[in-house]
Amino acid sequence: SSGFSRFFDPIRMDMGISYTQMALVFSLARAEGGMGGPLVGWLVDKFGSRPMIFFGGLAAGIGLILLAHAQSYGQLVLIFVGIVSVGKTAGLGQTLMATVNQWFIRRKAVALSTLMTAFAGGGAIVVPILHLGIVNLGWRDTLQYTGIFIVLLTLPVAWIIRSKPEDMGLRPDGDPIEPAREASPDPGKPQQTPEQDFTVRQAMHTSTFWLMLFGVVTRVSATNAIIVHLFPILQWKGLDDTEATLYASIMFFLAIPLRFLLGVAGGKFSSRKLLFWGMNLGAVGLLGLWLIPGIPGIVIFMLGLAIVEGITSVNWIMLGDYFGRSRFASLMGIMSVFHNMGLFVSPIYAGMVRDHTGSYSLVLITFAPMFVASAILFSLARKPAMPAQSPFANRG
Repeated sequence: SSGFSRFFDPIRMDMGISYTQMALVFSLARAEGGMGGPLVGWLVDKFGSRPMIFFGGLAAGIGLILLAHAQSYGQLVLIFVGIVSVGKTAGLGQTLMATVNQWFIRRKAVALSTLMTAFAGGGAIVVPILHLGIVNLGWRDTLQYTGIFIVLLTLPVAWIIRSKPEDMGLRPDGDPIEPAREASPDPGKPQQTPEQDFTVRQAMHTSTFWLMLFGVVTRVSATNAIIVHLFPILQWKGLDDTEATLYASIMFFLAIPLRFLLGVAGGKFSSRKLLFWGMNLGAVGLLGLWLIPGIPGIVIFMLGLAIVEGITSVNWIMLGDYFGRSRFASLMGIMSVFHNMGLFVSPIYAGMVRDHTGSYSLVLITFAPMFVASAILFSLARKPAMPAQSPFANRG
């Protein structure tokens, strides 16, 4: 999705549509993700991630191929929201994170950090490649070749991946399943961390879940709007297409080590404190772009945004640590209903501000306090105690 923002201006100018109309395409896709998130989460928890990755990858790839041939704004919306976004929701972020959460407990921080680092690495690599494609081939051919690549990549990935370690006769972290009769573990072997598995209902009855949820809502709503409008924002500050691509790529490259290092740190230190400081530094970045003219303001902005992108993995590591493996995807899906409402509104708001004022100043002034609010909410979310078991504990 970070790479697709590079298509924002080429598609907008080619079809003769406004910033608000183009932002609406992204917002409707997020709304679809919000509605589909709980269903995808339930399907992943029920049937595993493997079939969802297969379906999602094919849908996203085929959708991009079709999108390359869209001739009207209506077709653009229908294909991107109804096919590409459906595939992305089914087979990518939520599903892949749930897979990693199933496979790891003791090494969860490292594993999830590695996955989230790969997401950031993809953005850093894909943005300049897409830029070259758009400049030399046009946005339509670039989309078509991207779709073909995704389809071809999906087939071997879906063949190789396994939804959970139990499918291969293993426990999380690759540990063997010990015979039930073995009473005293070998002290020389690494011990499996005891699992704390909440049901959906139990998790939703904790204040921690809601603090995390609204922390996610404020974080991703503001971040998504900035990422969607990233290239127009950089052009508003005086950069041309090539310069904007360079700065965006640098930001995504910085997010690569940050996602890994901050994610691993989240497994060893307080996730709440890391999120608190990370989100506040993101607010400093937005205010820096608004208040400081020229390249220094842009550099502060990109550093702050890289930190916000880097801290992303910590919030999902926190969710897995707090509530366990068995309902991770379902809890992510429920969160997606709420945060995708914000994701629907925020890019449209930013587009309307740009269309009516010719500036992104009000956007930056609005979203900086949202980063601060997210920091506070995460800092208040303490690990909940596992509730006492009841006859209904296995429901939800």
